[in-house]
Amino acid sequence: MSDISSVTKELADVDEQLRVLPDDAFADKFELLKKQDVLRERAAQFAVDADKERSTEVLLSELSGLRSQLTQLERQRIDLVTQAGGGATGASNMGNLGGVSLNAQMAEASGANRIQARIGVIKGVLADRDVEVPEAHY
Repeated sequence: MSDISSVTKELADVDEQLRVLPDDAFADKFELLKKQDVLRERAAQFAVDADKERSTEVLLSELSGLRSQLTQLERQRIDLVTQAGGGATGASNMGNLGGVSLNAQMAEASGANRIQARIGVIKGVLADRDVEVPEAHY
């Protein structure tokens, strides 16, 4: 088994190969994407292994901080009902589609998906230790 630095280097190499690949190289792209998935899984396992070495208190503190970040990000979301005027007309529904798309783009750009994934990892490590995880208060 390799170390995290070699996995990171391999991931960077795959990313570079994907970047320079011609748009019509579908088979090559598919193979590289499969390799990328395997490497990401290995990198994630390194992270989980490192978390297993961290104290429960440190993990709970990080979990609390991540939840606070998500709360702040949630406050930035577009309230679709308010923006649509509370009605359910066809025009407001079309506007909602744009709002849903914009909220998804904002979540992606802000790292909300990464934060949620990290929360899941921490909760998994804590569950393995039979630690009761406090409920989130969003």
